[in-house]
Order: sequence, then structure tokens, then C-alpha cells
Amino acid sequence: HTVEPWNDPDMRRALSLMIDRQQVVDIAYESTSSPTKTLFVEYVGMTPYINGLKDLWISPTADLTAGSALIESNGWSKNASGFYQKNGQELSLDIQTHEGFIEMRRIAEVVVEQLRAAGIMTTMRSVAGSTWSDNKAFGNFDAVIDWDACGSVNEPWYSMNRYTQQFLRPIDQRASGNNNFVRWSGAGAKTYSQLVSKIGVLPLGDSAIMPLMSEAMKIFMSEQVVIPITQSRKLVPFDTTYWVGWPTQKNNYNHPSTHWQMTHQIIHKLRKSGS
Repeated sequence: HTVEPWNDPDMRRALSLMIDRQQVVDIAYESTSSPTKTLFVEYVGMTPYINGLKDLWISPTADLTAGSALIESNGWSKNASGFYQKNGQELSLDIQTHEGFIEMRRIAEVVVEQLRAAGIMTTMRSVAGSTWSDNKAFGNFDAVIDWDACGSVNEPWYSMNRYTQQFLRPIDQRASGNNNFVRWSGAGAKTYSQLVSKIGVLPLGDSAIMPLMSEAMKIFMSEQVVIPITQSRKLVPFDTTYWVGWPTQKNNYNHPSTHWQMTHQIIHKLRKSGS
């Protein structure tokens, strides 16, 4: 949000409109995941909230006409090479990815090709993990592929809170926990933060959450704070030949992943098969 011309919400919306999310899924995920509808991970517990945002659902396919119109309304026109240009400068976007995460790189590769075809001189740069993390935290990027919108499992506050003004830091000052590392600011961000703060003090499942979330997310999406692309589906296999007690739909005592910091809680619940 600090690098021109991408500090303009219209330009960020143009990027979102030009991305064919279904194609990203088909190529980068080999059709094993799905285009995202909202900011949120599509856990079952999030279904009511995601359905409550149907008016804001993101199209799985691109709308190049609408995206191009937004860019051209900002004074850009295509040059002989087919790329947008203004005042002698081509419209460019550098996307950083974590070199160790194939998933991120594959997503970026597809997005780069889509945006270049649409007229934006887009490049992908894979950097060391520590560099990628620091560049996000200190605001040294045009764009990054990441997963920092995740967090909410059965309520919307956790993910939404990550983009509130309490976490806003100047460029070159570390964003705490990579919260609001995009450095969203302004009147819309202030109103959004106030609405999210109201959600944060309500009990789980309170009826007041839905309208507050809806109002806040209208602001969030109108300013295209981030560009949600896909769900990040994972296959986590469990084998009960020797050990039982893994999380299941019926015995859902914990999130059934073994790559997060709560894995030790799953291990402590296991017992020998047949015992």
C-alpha cells in the first residue's frame, strides 16, 4: 500500500480482477484445491460467516475488461509491446515468494503469466525465507505471495484483526507478528478497525457479529487490502495400524494438522492400537 501505483485501491482491484483463480488451482494445485471466495479459510465452522458475505464473494474467473478499465481510467495505455505505460514508464509488479515453499512459487508463476498477458510487466523473485519474512515485516516489497490472512477457525475476528490499525508501522519499522504488514491506513482502515474491535469483545456465536463483519468486510474488499487467491488445501494422512486417537470429525479435540505448533497435543492423545 506504499508503493505507487499500487497504493491506489483501484489498481489493486484491477490486479484481483485480472487473476483467473480457477486456472491457478488447475495448474499450481493440479486441481486439488479450490479458488477462494473470501479472505477466510473455508473450515466448516466458518461456513455461516462465509455465506454471510455472498455479496462480496470473489469470482473464480478473471474479468479482464473490468480490470483493464480500472487501469486505463488511471491514465495507463498499452505500448507497442502490449504492456501498460504512463509517462514513459511501464506498469510493473515484482512478486516475492519464499524459496522454500513450492506451493507459493507455483501460485506466483501462474499469476505472473496471467498479469503479463493482461499488460502488466510482472516478475517473480524467490528469496531466502528469512529475507522474505523480513521484507514483509519491514515493508520492502511490491507484492508477496503468503498465507498471513489465515487464523480464523470458527469466528471471523482473528483473521480480520490482523489488518487493524493497532499494528500499523512505518516502512522500515518491523510489523509485529506480520500483522498489517501491507500497511493499510486511512479513513477506511480506521472505520474497519473500530468495527473489528467491537467484534472482538463479543462471545462466540453472538448474533451481532454477522452485521459487524459484513460492514467491515465491505470496506476491506472495496479497498482491496489484500488479494485472496486460493484455498490452501492439505492432505494430512493418519494411520491407525499402530496408533489411534488422531483427530477426526467426531473426535475433533484439535485441528488435524501435524505441521503446526500444536502437534504435540495430538501426540499426547495417541495410544497403542488395540489397547
